[in-house]
Amino acid sequence: MTWREELARVRIVIDGQPRDLIGASFRGVPFLVDEAQRTGGRRTVTHEFPFRDAPFTEDLGRGRRDFPITGYVIGNDYLAAKNALLAALEDVEGSGELLHPYYGARRCICPKVTVTEKRIEGGIATFAIEFIETPAQAVTPSIALDSPGRLATSATAAKKATKAELAEKFSAAGLPAFALASAELAIAGAAAALSAQLAPAVSATQELATLTGQLAVITARASSLARQPGDAFDGFDSAIGGLIDTAEASPGAVLDALVDAYGVDLGPAPLETTATRRREAANQAALTGALRRLFAIEAARLAPRVPFASIEDATAARDRLAGQLEEQAAGAGDTAYPALVDLRSQLLRAVPGGAAFARIITVSRRVALPSLLLAYQLYGSVDREADILARNKVRHPGFIAGDLKVLSG
Repeated sequence: MTWREELARVRIVIDGQPRDLIGASFRGVPFLVDEAQRTGGRRTVTHEFPFRDAPFTEDLGRGRRDFPITGYVIGNDYLAAKNALLAALEDVEGSGELLHPYYGARRCICPKVTVTEKRIEGGIATFAIEFIETPAQAVTPSIALDSPGRLATSATAAKKATKAELAEKFSAAGLPAFALASAELAIAGAAAALSAQLAPAVSATQELATLTGQLAVITARASSLARQPGDAFDGFDSAIGGLIDTAEASPGAVLDALVDAYGVDLGPAPLETTATRRREAANQAALTGALRRLFAIEAARLAPRVPFASIEDATAARDRLAGQLEEQAAGAGDTAYPALVDLRSQLLRAVPGGAAFARIITVSRRVALPSLLLAYQLYGSVDREADILARNKVRHPGFIAGDLKVLSG
């Protein structure tokens, strides 16, 4: 005999007479059923378009299943049965098991119940119960903001906007060769700055060779690139973007190199004595601004990947980069300004972000001691001896004393 047949044979005694009635239960609390329904279907949205007779109905998946039930409890002890069923329906949080007389076992929750009692009938309480299906579901996902990912997206957008603005502001049409000298000097200076700053940070032989070759080509073509600033921008972008292994192994070194390259002098501004010179000055400002923005943008992209030694180091690097982006935004036009402001905002969110960093604290040693011993006293190992020496600019590692800046742990 199945459980459905068992439920269909609920026998109770009413006024001394046994009766077989249809039964159900919720959270193990039984009640009798007069009427049970089931509603369901598909979730749809119907679209109607102008000048088209046939509508389009979009299927959005199965709709929820509802199980409205009209039930009752009866007998001399109906009050206790009524209170027990109400407690199961209202007082317990979450869904429970409904044993439905026609649809079997279901996980449901009761959003609404109406109880009716009539004096003239006596000894019976009628329930109008609305059950909503709540099938077993995965744990509710938590939302975690992908700050590094959003920063990378903003960096790409800022780089694209920077190149577009360079194309808008730079015009070499009709200019004599002497009026492009400052742009040529800026391109060669940027290539030299990248070479000087990035080369020491590149450990992969193949990447170093590629970087050196790309920058040499840019320098050799500086005079022609002065008339094609977009190609110059792409050349520098390709040189920086090619440092895949180096950026993965030493993101901090690449970031520092780009930040330092940002500040390199790319040549004096031309004196605006004639219309040609004014055009030259505007071109040079547009080109140097675009190249500096490229360096700052790519440095910002790397910032979340840098394993900073302390939170102070992280915030200092972040603030320096934010200052460069703010400086560039102040001189940008309508095309690049919004993208640079958004990138700065994403940088401030992503660094230090959710990463856990040590803090810099001050310790005092009145008696001189070797750096290895101090490192072991502070950390239980000598792994951070080099950090102590570098952070305090120690001249002799055998004799360290005074107030020292060290990492908290």
